[in-house]
Amino acid sequence: MEALPEAINGRARVALKNVPDVIVHDIYSPLGAKLYDAIALQDGHELREMIAIARQTTGPILELACGAGRFTLALLALGRQVTAVDLSPSMLAILSDRLDSSHAHLRGNLTMIEGDICDFDPGRRFNTVIFGCVTVSLLDSTARGRLFRHMGSVLSADGRFFLSTTVAEGDTDLATPGTPIENLQQVLDSAGTAYCLHEYIAADRSIRAITLIPEVITPGAPVDVFTTAVRVLPPDQLMTELQANELEVIRTHPVKTPGAAHEIVILEVGHPA
Repeated sequence: MEALPEAINGRARVALKNVPDVIVHDIYSPLGAKLYDAIALQDGHELREMIAIARQTTGPILELACGAGRFTLALLALGRQVTAVDLSPSMLAILSDRLDSSHAHLRGNLTMIEGDICDFDPGRRFNTVIFGCVTVSLLDSTARGRLFRHMGSVLSADGRFFLSTTVAEGDTDLATPGTPIENLQQVLDSAGTAYCLHEYIAADRSIRAITLIPEVITPGAPVDVFTTAVRVLPPDQLMTELQANELEVIRTHPVKTPGAAHEIVILEVGHPA
């Protein structure tokens, strides 16, 4: 087999060391999208808080990095018009299929845009922009700067941009640099197939590398493995970056997370007064 990517570390690397045929996919690839969607549907935290926030707003909603629609369908169920943007055609295809199969009555209120959230043209300004699932952590500093500048032109004068991020302070896994930390969790795909989710937190706590490996590996058969890397972006860092792009955090909204999950906060962002 080809050498494993450097991002696969720790016990994930050990588990794959003697597997002769490993095929590594990005979790947002066409094959990975289905697994990501199945895992996301099992995760209800943040969704409750973001929908409660959306209920307090009015008018059409812009959702960034909508994926396969975990938030989108709930937002549409509020009776609101939603513009949902994602770069992955595979994710948008899952969302479209889901609408057709179970939620066709909501399609008239949805506009889907396949594009880069940092520079797409929404054709209008929005009072409410939602960017959930800690997806900002997938963007490097250059992309975050592009996104925040773009949001400055997309938000209406009194609009609000809601984005979630992890809270490192007080989290023993994220707060203090030291040796790498590993966490393991079992997750299931839509068919009930079990995967081991390996989280490898770098020694400097800047990156969380995620590797998903099937728990049952058939000898001699190719093994599909899925990876992604998530940056650790404390709220204070994002506040500084937002201010540099003429946006400010108005308030924060805590998210109730399960005991094993990293703490999350939603930043409510707007134009400076």
